[in-house]
Amino acid sequence: MKKYFYPAMFMMLFLLACESSHLPDGVLSRKKMVPILVDIHLSEAIFNQRFSIALLRDSLPEDLYLSICRKYKMDRTVLEKSLHYYGKHTAEFIPIYDQVLNVLSEMEVNLKRDTVRPPHAGGFDKDTSKIKKSSAATSKTAIEVK
Repeated sequence: MKKYFYPAMFMMLFLLACESSHLPDGVLSRKKMVPILVDIHLSEAIFNQRFSIALLRDSLPEDLYLSICRKYKMDRTVLEKSLHYYGKHTAEFIPIYDQVLNVLSEMEVNLKRDTVRPPHAGGFDKDTSKIKKSSAATSKTAIEVK
C-alpha cells in the first residue's frame, strides 16, 4: 500500500497543476494580462478626466479600449474573452490584480518623486523668498526716501 501512496500523490498533484494552468483558447495568460489591465486603468483615468481636458466625445471609451488592443496587437474579442474568463475565475484573477495594483502604486510613487521640487539652500523656495524680501525692502527704502 505504501509503495502506491507516493506515485498516486504525485499523479494527483500533477493533474491538479495541469488543470489549473490550462486556459481556454483565446484567453490571455496571467503574465500578459497585467500590463493590459494597467493600461485599461490608465485609460479609464483619462476618460474620467475628459471634462478637464476638453474631450467630450461619446466614443472615447471605445477608442481607448481599441487603442489598447492595437498596442498589444490583439483582437478585441481576445480581450473581452480574457476579461470574461478571469471575471468568472476570481481565484486566478486576484493574483493578477495584486500585480496590477503594485504596478500602479509604483507608477504613482515614481510620479510623485519626479514632480516634487527639491528645496533650495536654506530650505526656502528660491523664487518666493526673494520676491517677498526684495519687494518689502524696496517699499521701505522708497518710503524713507520720500
